[in-house]
Amino acid sequence: MQEDWRLTDQMDYLYRATLKKADFKATATNDHEHCEFCFDEFAEFEGALKSGYCTLDGYRWICEECYQDFHEQFEWRLADR
Repeated sequence: MQEDWRLTDQMDYLYRATLKKADFKATATNDHEHCEFCFDEFAEFEGALKSGYCTLDGYRWICEECYQDFHEQFEWRLADR
């Protein structure tokens, strides 16, 4: 694969991760997240991404475009709904 500015050290913590498709929901301590690759923002306010993929604990988020671009390389598995 060609060099991609979005790839840094994500292979260290996202390789073969199990992800789930989810809507972002703000909490009392966290009103937004960023895509682990392109840094697009997930939030409930206008202009932000509303849904994407996240780790099962909801800690790491991946936008749809980055998921499509990297799901094979990272061998991600989707959790059953």
